[in-house]
Amino acid sequence: MSLRDLVDRKTTISDEKTGIEFEVRGLSLQDIVLLLENHKDALVRVFAADDDGTDFQQLIQEFPGFIAAAIAYSADEYELEETVVKMPVGLQLKAIQEVWELSSLDVETVGKLAESLLASVSKLNAANLQHLKTDLMSGANPSQAVQNS
Repeated sequence: MSLRDLVDRKTTISDEKTGIEFEVRGLSLQDIVLLLENHKDALVRVFAADDDGTDFQQLIQEFPGFIAAAIAYSADEYELEETVVKMPVGLQLKAIQEVWELSSLDVETVGKLAESLLASVSKLNAANLQHLKTDLMSGANPSQAVQNS
């Protein structure tokens, strides 16, 4: 088995009524980072789930954009997030459950990763803010300082 076998691991989601099918894959680290940037509250909720697992139906109700984004990203159709939101709920449930299985997510490990990424982004933002304050106090051009950092 090669690395390509892991990346190419996909499943087909079918809508029996329309005959429409699309493929999904597991979420990558890039996808998780994008979800963290755009849907932090929902992602934190997913990784804070107890041992009983994640209730995707409740997540669809509370965070439809997060579920749609995860499905769109897993189908390599990043720009179709708004379209996925409009898909029938049963099809979304089927898709997100398959995506979750294909992602082989260890909730504890990914939760720690998300926490670490959030802390890193916060530190980076704090450092940029400090540079901006220092430059403003010294009379330097703040837009140039941000570009240089």
